[in-house]
Amino acid sequence: MPKYGLINSKLLEVVLQNEEVFSKRGAMIACRGKVNFARSFLGSGGVQDLAMRAVTNEGVDLMVANGNGQVYYAFDGMHVTVINLHGETFYIESHSLLAFDRRLRVGTSFLGNQGGLQGLVRGAMTGQGLFTTTLDGHGEFAFVSDGDTISLDVFPDKPIFVDPQAYVGHRGQITSSIATDTSWKTFIGQGSGESFQLKFTGSGTVYIQASER
Repeated sequence: MPKYGLINSKLLEVVLQNEEVFSKRGAMIACRGKVNFARSFLGSGGVQDLAMRAVTNEGVDLMVANGNGQVYYAFDGMHVTVINLHGETFYIESHSLLAFDRRLRVGTSFLGNQGGLQGLVRGAMTGQGLFTTTLDGHGEFAFVSDGDTISLDVFPDKPIFVDPQAYVGHRGQITSSIATDTSWKTFIGQGSGESFQLKFTGSGTVYIQASER
C-alpha cells in the first residue's frame, strides 16, 4: 500500500511500490524512481458517478501516478494534513483534496440530507454548493488548507459553529445546518459573511482552517 509522510508542513511524500496514487491535478512537484503519470477520471460509480459530479459541480480533477518510487506533492504553498480512516466516512470540499489511493472509495454526498431544508440553505448561502466529496474505507489521504488545520470535537450537548469559508471537512455522526448570526458583527456592517454560520451537531470532528478564503 502507498505510504504517506510529511516532509514538512507543506510537502507530502508518497512512496509507491508497484502501486498508484491519485492527486489534485497540478500538485506533483517532484518524483524519484520509475513513476508514470496520467490524467484520471476516477469515479466509484462509473459513468453515472461522473455524470453526477458534472451536474453537482463537485468534480475532482485528478492525476494518477503509478510505479515504483517517491512522489512529492504540494499546492500553492498551502499546509498539508494526512488523515487515516478506519472504515468511517470523511466529508471534504473537493478543492481541498490533495492525494488518496484505491483503498478509499470516492463519492458525492447531497448536503440536503444533513439538516433537511437547512442543508439546501447552507449550499445557497455559503457558495460551497449543495454537494460535497466523500471518502470512506480503510486507508490514508491528504488534504490542503490555509495554515495548519484545526480539529474541533463535536459532542451531542456541545454543537460547534463554523464560518463557511473556514470549513474544510468533517467526520463522524454529525449533522450540518445553517445558523443565522445576530451578534454585534451584524450591526457594525461586517455581517455580509459572518451573518451565516455552519452548525454541526452530533458526535465527531470538524476540521477548519485559520483563514476565510
